[in-house]
Amino acid sequence: MNGLARYRLRLLGAFQLVAPNGERLDVTSKKAIALLALLASANSGERWRAWIQDKLWGSRELRQAQSSLRLELHRLRKLTAGTPFPLVEATSRTVRLNLSMIDIDIRNEEIVARSTGEFLEGIDIAGEESFEEWLREMRNNIADLSSSLPADRKTSSPANTNSSHGSQTQSENPPIPE
Repeated sequence: MNGLARYRLRLLGAFQLVAPNGERLDVTSKKAIALLALLASANSGERWRAWIQDKLWGSRELRQAQSSLRLELHRLRKLTAGTPFPLVEATSRTVRLNLSMIDIDIRNEEIVARSTGEFLEGIDIAGEESFEEWLREMRNNIADLSSSLPADRKTSSPANTNSSHGSQTQSENPPIPE
């Protein structure tokens, strides 16, 4: 970790995104929340635009899906405009979560093991079966991981937790399969 305050993203239980200054960021769009989860679950934090469009807007025409993704990215950039570094970066082909500046609950085995919250609790995107299939698979993977961890890992507190910024030690890769 670089010593700077970081974003915090909670995907287990009730969704929460907290800015580096501790302010809770109000992400109101279910698709923006889903977009953050899609990126957070990738080992590199990066996904192809076409893959994201298929998951979140697969029922729409290509141009409409592309436009919808651009709009969600614009909203996320606007929401995080007052922070010292970007949360999400995009190229013409990919979208990437700035993993060096964010702590994500699903990337910490102790948090996953202790959590009683469901992955993306309450998030359902009607009509997007590709997303719903991915969501079911992620929930099953997280439940399997949690049940396979030793009992002492489920009751211990996370190592290296910094209470003033809520930062945590994270694995290089998420503990869940992509």
